[in-house]
Amino acid sequence: MTAIAGAAPLLLALWAQAAGTDPGAVFEKAAASVVAVRAKAPVLGERSGTGVVLSKEGLILTSSAACPEGSTDIRVWLRGPRRVAGELMAVSRKDEIAIIRIKPPFDLRPIELGDSSGVRVGHVSYTIGNAANSIILDDQPSFNAGVVSGLYVLPEERANSTWRGPVIETTAAVNVGMEGAPCLDRRGKMVGLVTLNYSPSRFLGAALPIDELKPAIERLLRRGSGAPDEALPAAGEGYAGFRAADRDGRVVVAEVDPDGPAGRAGMKQGDAILEVGRAAVKSARDVEERLRGLEAGAAVWLRIEADGEAAPLKIVLEKKK
Repeated sequence: MTAIAGAAPLLLALWAQAAGTDPGAVFEKAAASVVAVRAKAPVLGERSGTGVVLSKEGLILTSSAACPEGSTDIRVWLRGPRRVAGELMAVSRKDEIAIIRIKPPFDLRPIELGDSSGVRVGHVSYTIGNAANSIILDDQPSFNAGVVSGLYVLPEERANSTWRGPVIETTAAVNVGMEGAPCLDRRGKMVGLVTLNYSPSRFLGAALPIDELKPAIERLLRRGSGAPDEALPAAGEGYAGFRAADRDGRVVVAEVDPDGPAGRAGMKQGDAILEVGRAAVKSARDVEERLRGLEAGAAVWLRIEADGEAAPLKIVLEKKK
């Protein structure tokens, strides 16, 4: 058994290379874009996690579990290791993200954002982050390889996570200190943000799909830059422009606003709704639950069956006029 267990990482690396990806190249591409984050949070005290570089000038994306609203004494460890002070720029508890601003001693390498809509079960995936303070203690991010093992929705908050929504499940290791770490595809692009939330029936690592977070990241960046409120997407429930109903054991589009987000995206009355946010739906209520509370500007991926063919459909929610 020991020999088999010891051979597992080598077999996975060989399989990843056969699948058209070089784990070493992925590490070298992403390692300089990953940092360690520590902060003193209200009530919770000292928190530690991972961040990813958004700009060479010093904007860092992390998890709000690592750096909640009201955090002070924020410290960021860059490769070197070099510790620099940070300031909290903006937080979205609902989206489980925070933006930190630092003054780096050198130009940073921003992470390359990918497209989580193309992620499928069986794809190669990697995690890289500050597991057990590995960046702080050893100037070495923890790097792990695996596969995408599931795509589903987490309905409850766990392990200091505030995310409830679709996730990418990965067999790549997710450990304490990796909240806010990137989940990477075979090209080293970030397709998810690691969360410590999990499914109690599976107990595997999970990441928030980057397509779900991009509108929230843009919103926080504008807010942190001092943009006026009217330039920001409206808070509260976004408008999708359709209504679902249960008919003959299927979930179908009962009504659709031709001038709304769904109608402009190509949704038609009578289309069957198979998935919302990469999770299967069994009732119109499931559809309502998936969309409830999403803000204007949020991107939602659905899987629609029309004329006997199933295809993905992206809807960007808007403020209802």
